[in-house]
Amino acid sequence: MNSKIRISHHRQYPLADLEEVLYPLFQKYYTNDDLRVTIESANHVWCAYENDECIGCVLITDIGSNHGLYMILFGVKQCEQGRGIGGSLLTSIIKWSRQNHHTFIYLHTELENQNAIRFYEKMGFDVLPMMLVISNS
Repeated sequence: MNSKIRISHHRQYPLADLEEVLYPLFQKYYTNDDLRVTIESANHVWCAYENDECIGCVLITDIGSNHGLYMILFGVKQCEQGRGIGGSLLTSIIKWSRQNHHTFIYLHTELENQNAIRFYEKMGFDVLPMMLVISNS
């Protein structure tokens, strides 16, 4: 990863910076308004900046009394992927979570997204075998 990349946590990031990274990656799942609500719901935000441009970000929320973290969205601009930015972001998050005594981090990804699954496994995550959900609709 280039040494000019700065990773920071909990700064007041411009909404447009976060949207510029996340919307192209998740527009299949979120409208602009839904993405804004999701961004605003995050308790913790990490960003990677290079030359004053946001190139990656992660939204995380606290999980109740069990002191866990849920990674809501994780994204690196497509044109910046493969440079180690995601790994650096996640390494920073894991280190911070341990220092702050969080007991776990969890996330969801599509089963078809094998690149993401391999990435998370490489970073130390375990894949849980199954999740069952009932829909009331």
